[in-house]
Amino acid sequence: MKLYFRSIGNGDPVVILHGIFGSSDNWGTIGKILSEKFNVFLVDLRNHGKSFHDDHFNYQEMASDVFSLCKDQSLNNINLIGHSMGGKVAMEIATTNPAMV
Repeated sequence: MKLYFRSIGNGDPVVILHGIFGSSDNWGTIGKILSEKFNVFLVDLRNHGKSFHDDHFNYQEMASDVFSLCKDQSLNNINLIGHSMGGKVAMEIATTNPAMV
């Protein structure tokens, strides 16, 4: 299943992951500022916001979801920002797919 996301701006990719109980909307203001220099991807992680909801819910699966999103959007060498739960997902991505970050 695919994650809901919004993309704004142009330039090197920045993927932003929200915290628990949050959504991509939490990062709208910062995303808009960053979009002046970057292509910003505001992502709703699984079981949050407008993304799909599933009984399977752990950091490895969430990292895999984000990895799939990046592959689908042809994103390489991304800048990754995560807050709280999103930070843990970002760390999982960085350790399992270090060439992407």
